[in-house]
Amino acid sequence: MTRSALDPTLARDVKDAAILIVDDNASNVELVRDILIHEGYTAVRGETDPRRVPALCEAQRFDLLLIDIRMPHMSGFDLMERVNALYGDDYVPILVLTAHTDQETRRRSLELGANDFLTKPFIAWELLHRVRSVLEIRKLYQRAAEQNRGLERRVSERTAELSTALEAARQADRAKLDFLSVTSHELRTPLNAIIGFAEVLSSEAHGPLGHDDYMDYVRLIEESGKALLGMVNNILDFTRGSGGIDLAESTIDLPGLLIHCIDLLGPKAQAKSQTITLQPGPPVTLRADQRRLAEMIVHLLDNAVKFGHRGGRVSLRIALQGGMIAIAITDDGPGIPPDIVDHVFSPFIQGERSLVRQHEGIGLGLPIVRRFAELHGGRVELDSAPGHGTTVTILLPAVRLTAPPIAGLREARAF
Repeated sequence: MTRSALDPTLARDVKDAAILIVDDNASNVELVRDILIHEGYTAVRGETDPRRVPALCEAQRFDLLLIDIRMPHMSGFDLMERVNALYGDDYVPILVLTAHTDQETRRRSLELGANDFLTKPFIAWELLHRVRSVLEIRKLYQRAAEQNRGLERRVSERTAELSTALEAARQADRAKLDFLSVTSHELRTPLNAIIGFAEVLSSEAHGPLGHDDYMDYVRLIEESGKALLGMVNNILDFTRGSGGIDLAESTIDLPGLLIHCIDLLGPKAQAKSQTITLQPGPPVTLRADQRRLAEMIVHLLDNAVKFGHRGGRVSLRIALQGGMIAIAITDDGPGIPPDIVDHVFSPFIQGERSLVRQHEGIGLGLPIVRRFAELHGGRVELDSAPGHGTTVTILLPAVRLTAPPIAGLREARAF
């Protein structure tokens, strides 16, 4: 059973196909045309002068060409070359009508794109069978081409929709960051006043406050104001973006800077009976923005202390890693769950699973560390697993070293 017999739509398309018969013998053209029309084909045309065929093909897109080979003025070979150039990538089958069955004729016909051969004199049923077969393929090809065009159109439309949605999301994100930036700027002025006057009150410069509880209240106001100001500054650092931050580079004694950062976090660590240590190593100096680098280290130390166990340990180490200077902060805390570890560098995310926030902060520490590291031409790596602690490594280009790495700074993993 043929494909068109199983598909009524295909059968109709085949019978409505545009067919062109090209033969210099008018009797042959009429014979083939009569056989096809009698079978139900509705758009059959004949032509005895092959020179007029290219113009016909330009004016109308035929679905099948039946071409004789031996014709005056233009051979079937020459005609096939002209037609192929006109139709380009479109698949239009060619059925060769020839009395010559030699190998050279068949070879050249196939090379020029012929799909099948019909030897003269031919039998009607054989002609109809071959015509139907190649037309079924032609119509199925057209269906596939149309489906592909439709799919490409839908993909293009969907891509445009997604691009529009992505741009809208970026604008919304930028609007949120702009709002945070403006709000943070507006908050700094009253916060500075609160902190300043709290410091004046705590110094009792204009006389004693009176009741002893007042001093505790003032200290609480000052500490809370400074904590809130720190959060505001973090938001400002994050919302400014890399284009709004200029690095003030200087030569930095790296071990000395790390010790200074440890001292800053000392009271917070002591409150949890934690220890922070800098592993022994050689003196290292590098060019960087000292304030930004100190902020990166303080953020990481603060996280290690904040999320670490009571009585836990935090260590810092300097090493070479992959040709970069590595500053690694390692803790023996609970670690970060696998479903969170891929998101901790996103803003406003904390590395804890509970729905109830157990730790202070707004989740900007790691995003700020990554941004500042990238400003220095570096990056940040994180290695963590539940129950095995966390190591966060700041990697800066070794070209920032003010001298070639000395013997004590070996190429090694920094944790």
